[in-house]
Formats: sequence, structure tokens, C-alpha cells
Amino acid sequence: MADVLGYLGLARRAGKLSIGHDAALLSVRKGTAHLVLLTEDASPRHQRELEAAGFRDRTAVIPYNMNETGVATGKKSCIYALEDEGFARAVLNTLSKEGN
Repeated sequence: MADVLGYLGLARRAGKLSIGHDAALLSVRKGTAHLVLLTEDASPRHQRELEAAGFRDRTAVIPYNMNETGVATGKKSCIYALEDEGFARAVLNTLSKEGN
């Protein structure tokens, strides 16, 4: 699973990661988000807001907390929007491999 954190860090450095509630929802509304990731300690309110924005099927919960993702990205948050299709696909592939 450490690969997911690595992808988040790479996406941040590439400028393809929106971090935080407002930035992620703006990315969803603009249509630039390919995948939204929620940490395991994210509020259920975040999930409801994403569903209300019509982004239900492109959302994943990752098995990390805000502190762990904060170390990988340099900014502590519970919601991240990946704005690159390649990073989104890589994270989903990693999550599905680990889930088996």
C-alpha cells in the first residue's frame, strides 16, 4: 500500500493533486478530477458532498489517516483529488491488487 502514498507524493510534485476539502470539490466541479481519495478517518460528510456533486463512482477510501497522507504530500488533509488520469489509474490498480 505504500505505493499509494508514493503516487500521492508524485502527483503533488507534478502539480496534479488538489489537497483539501475546498480544492478537491472545486476540482470535481471544474471536471479536472479523475479520482478523489478519502482517508480512513475522513468525515462521512465528505462522501455525501462528493455524491451530491455527482462524483460517487470515482471516489475511493484509502487505508491511511490524515497524518500518514500528510507526510507523503507535505500537507495534512483527509481529501485529495487526483487531476491526472495516469495517477488515478495507478492508484486504483494498486488498491485493487492490495484488496485481493
